[in-house]
Amino acid sequence: MHAFLIERLANELSSKIEGKSLKEVFTTSKHEINFVFKDFGLKINFFQGLSFFQTPEIRKLQKKNRLPVFRSIVGLNVSKIKVYPFDRCFAIYFENDEILKYFGYGRFSQISHYKMDEWLENFPVKSNQITMDKHTKDVNLSWLADDTRTEDLKFLDQNQRKYLKNNGFNDKSVHHKKQKLAEIYRKSLTTSLFINKVNSKYELYFDKRGETISAFNSSLEASDQFARLYISHQVFSQTKTNHLSALNKEYQRLLKRLKHAQIHVKELNESKKYKDKADLIMANLWQLKMGMGEVTLPTFDGENQIAIKLKKDLSPQDNATRLYTKGKNEKIRLKFAFKNLEFIEHEIVEKSKEIKRLELIDKLIDLRKIKNTKQSNQPIKLPYREVTYGGFQIRIGKGARENDELLRNFSSKNDVWLHAKDVSGSHVIIRNSGNQMITEAVIERAAQMAAYYSKAKSEGLAAVIYCDRKYVRKPKGAHPGMVKVDREVTILVEPQS
Repeated sequence: MHAFLIERLANELSSKIEGKSLKEVFTTSKHEINFVFKDFGLKINFFQGLSFFQTPEIRKLQKKNRLPVFRSIVGLNVSKIKVYPFDRCFAIYFENDEILKYFGYGRFSQISHYKMDEWLENFPVKSNQITMDKHTKDVNLSWLADDTRTEDLKFLDQNQRKYLKNNGFNDKSVHHKKQKLAEIYRKSLTTSLFINKVNSKYELYFDKRGETISAFNSSLEASDQFARLYISHQVFSQTKTNHLSALNKEYQRLLKRLKHAQIHVKELNESKKYKDKADLIMANLWQLKMGMGEVTLPTFDGENQIAIKLKKDLSPQDNATRLYTKGKNEKIRLKFAFKNLEFIEHEIVEKSKEIKRLELIDKLIDLRKIKNTKQSNQPIKLPYREVTYGGFQIRIGKGARENDELLRNFSSKNDVWLHAKDVSGSHVIIRNSGNQMITEAVIERAAQMAAYYSKAKSEGLAAVIYCDRKYVRKPKGAHPGMVKVDREVTILVEPQS
């Protein structure tokens, strides 16, 4: 806010509050202060390094969460308002030598409370004290010099400095500089004020520029309307920017997930054919024996040979069974990998549409509608990840506290509980809502996941315990994830996700 507008506001305020008693001063936030007179309300909003004067209806002022400030001036009459020409400040004098002084110094804007010349406090609360003796510029402009440039006129706003510069201010003599500055001074104090929209931003100016929104004779009315438009626009812009930034981050995360999912599908497609290897073992049982670590066998077409790694502690038939099982699991994993890939691709399309919709929004109310809809449609965050195998839901806890929640709220006594033996890891639940017979294959698959989501993840074979959920209990005072188990059975499996 430039000095001439502040002077104009001070002059108009003088006609509103001189001789009147201040009934109340309060704040509802650290950036906003309200002054209440009998029939006049003044709000000064310190917003993003700027300050705005508003004149709300007294009856519409916030009733709750009021914090009184400047208590000693409440009930006092306003004696006068003093303006400081060519500076961004004015002073309100009260009875008993109490003074409130407004400084419109950008991010240093504040209201200071004085008793005589003794500084008492600031609003917003700041440690710096602006002394009163610096405001000495006289109206005859005797302080102007030949070397004074528009850059030195800090009390003007950017538009006014640009106006003067474009009219040759810097190259003029002192005499002409005084004429030019006096001209813009008179014009700022007497002409209509205009709210313009220039390059999508609002400005309060003494001339028409860009798209003119409104014209005012009253500086208080102009300032009030400008504050509403400017703050609303800034809130909208910042909210939209933040929302777009969040959506773009989500979009980029989805692209990374897509890349990983594509690689995973490719690896599964290119993985060794476990079933083919198992078939070769079964076809060549006569030449295999227990204790062999690897064997090279001709393919069925006789054109190639393939090396097959074997478990030395398993018989040839058991090795074949193990490979058949891995082949079946690999097929299931590929199926789920494709589903995951399709899901991510769908999410990317939807996220792209959401970004495009947001980019077209130009009203705060519409932006809030989208945010509220998005929030209301947010899925409930569950404490577990879930997969389906053999017609059964398998739930895997996401962490220690989530393990507790999984047991407490998302499992029942007829379910099967699994956990990697003697190491920390996820609790795994096989849901059995229909009291069905849970097959060994389902238990083995769940055990593989229990091993994978544990400290035994890197082991070739891991021990996993399981039992009915009703035999698992949480001891009183135990740490998150800690349980006591009865009637458990141990199974050895290869950790697999």
